[in-house]
Amino acid sequence: MAERDTQLDREVETDVDVPDDIDLGVDLDEPSGEASTEQQGGVRSRVAGRAGSILSKRGLAVSLVVALAGVLGLGAVFPFGLVGNLLGLFVAAFLYGTVASDSRYVPMALAGGAVGGAVTVLGNLTLTLLGPGVPIAAVGAVGGVVAGVLGHYFGRDLRDGLTRDL
Repeated sequence: MAERDTQLDREVETDVDVPDDIDLGVDLDEPSGEASTEQQGGVRSRVAGRAGSILSKRGLAVSLVVALAGVLGLGAVFPFGLVGNLLGLFVAAFLYGTVASDSRYVPMALAGGAVGGAVTVLGNLTLTLLGPGVPIAAVGAVGGVVAGVLGHYFGRDLRDGLTRDL
């Protein structure tokens, strides 16, 4: 215990004298009116960098192919119309979530919305052209977003559970 008391009583000198002729590489001048190039594009470059890491062209293209394959492949098997298409999209997004190394929620949401809306409009073409087309497309797009994101989420959750150490 006495050793700990001596450690607490010891004082540390914090003042360091640096001669004026030594260059430390730090500029202490007042900032001028012009900002550096890093400061000028600060917010814009951070947002662009973050958006680039969240949404890539390759990730979006793969998500579109997966969504189309799910809707056309599995949606054709289930004879439930829009519900069958969304179920096929969910299963495809689930499988994509289990095999993808990175989470791709935003590309899967965009792809699911686009494919869900397009398949709904094309599946109900007469009703879309002659009746209330926008609400039908909106239902398909929102359903596609939800099915894509939920399927990808559950697939990522399964992957995490299977690869986690016990």
